[in-house]
Amino acid sequence: MVIKRVVFPGRFQPFHKGHLYVVKKLLEEYDEVVIVIGSAQEGFTCANPFTASERFEMIHKALEYEGIKRERYWIVPVPDLNKPLAWTSYVISMVPHVEAVASGNPHVLYLFEWFGLKTIEVDLIFPEKYCGTRIRELMCRGDEWRKYVPEPVSKYIDEIGGVERVRRLCHDKRY
Repeated sequence: MVIKRVVFPGRFQPFHKGHLYVVKKLLEEYDEVVIVIGSAQEGFTCANPFTASERFEMIHKALEYEGIKRERYWIVPVPDLNKPLAWTSYVISMVPHVEAVASGNPHVLYLFEWFGLKTIEVDLIFPEKYCGTRIRELMCRGDEWRKYVPEPVSKYIDEIGGVERVRRLCHDKRY
């Protein structure tokens, strides 16, 4: 049996409802989705406040809550190399065989296309709302952010003191 698999890279800072929407759409066409946690070496910075393991937990909890079976997805943390073509090659070497890559980032798609993979430009739903940067800004300002992430992600961020961390790390940002 041939398994149709697609890779979906992102930083997932945090994993939000837009990401969840993409995963669900991809699972309509593919047997499995390989979710690549990019910038895996980052954590405890304003742009990347959550560690790779925390993002892994967020993704797993959200997908489990949605009833998506574990055998339908992979979660693979991959650090940055600061060399786009080397990073793309590295991602390909770190994941199981995939036939396509899905992203809302045209630059990422171009890199994988250059390597000969089929690319899928994902249909981002309300990107002005479902955006990690915006969600972190809302956290900093004390505004409503929970409605933009799946419920288990919101609970997990509370458990790890995520809002306080974002505020502390981004205290000098002007949002």
